[in-house]
Amino acid sequence: MVVSTECIVLRLIDYGESSRIVTLLTRSHGKLAVIARGAKKPKSKLGGIMNLGGLLDITFYLKDSRGVQNLKEVSTKTGTNKIRYTFPKLALLMPLLEISNQVLQDHEENEAYFKFLWDFICWLEQTDQEAGTLFPYLQTRIAELMGVGLQSDEIKDEKSCYLNIISGTVSDRADDGLSFLLTSDQQWYLTQALQGRSGRLLKKELPVQELKSLIYHLDVYLKHHFEGLRDRKSDAILDQIL
Repeated sequence: MVVSTECIVLRLIDYGESSRIVTLLTRSHGKLAVIARGAKKPKSKLGGIMNLGGLLDITFYLKDSRGVQNLKEVSTKTGTNKIRYTFPKLALLMPLLEISNQVLQDHEENEAYFKFLWDFICWLEQTDQEAGTLFPYLQTRIAELMGVGLQSDEIKDEKSCYLNIISGTVSDRADDGLSFLLTSDQQWYLTQALQGRSGRLLKKELPVQELKSLIYHLDVYLKHHFEGLRDRKSDAILDQIL
């Protein structure tokens, strides 16, 4: 069956001397892999199109019994050159793509997740704002879109606020299971993130160590809910813009 759809490039792996295996999040068929033959050749147009975070129109031959699909045609839907050539933008996008590749299952359609990722990449391409502090917000959105979103209880004691890993709550009471005590800045950040107020988060400077520890706490939460979730290789790059 021939399929045409919009897609986002999540991962690239070299294959042989001249080709690449490209993992895509497609609008119509979820996550899947295609082989881009000759993509590594200097004069191949695929080399300029198949880039991390690329927003593409693609046509491929779908065969359910095949783990890697054969590519027929591909073209750029929306340009992402500013991201490719702007280190802070790319440093934020790479871990987002890496975690997306891990939590999404092959061929499982998730229209809401596709739209979230597509819209964020379009925003990142256009914005002039420093966006590195948004990564914990992106973690909370991923959890929500994958059905394990955090819930915020009414906080009566602002001096004692916890992220409860097992129950998935932000509360002034720690559960019996694993919990992290949050600073006042981390509590404020999570409250804004869970209310979708990303604009406010861009204006708030969280101390670097508090930001990094919040990312760690949320990673622990995601790992609890997604078996086999691995540490991100791209975090070494993300650390440089925090």
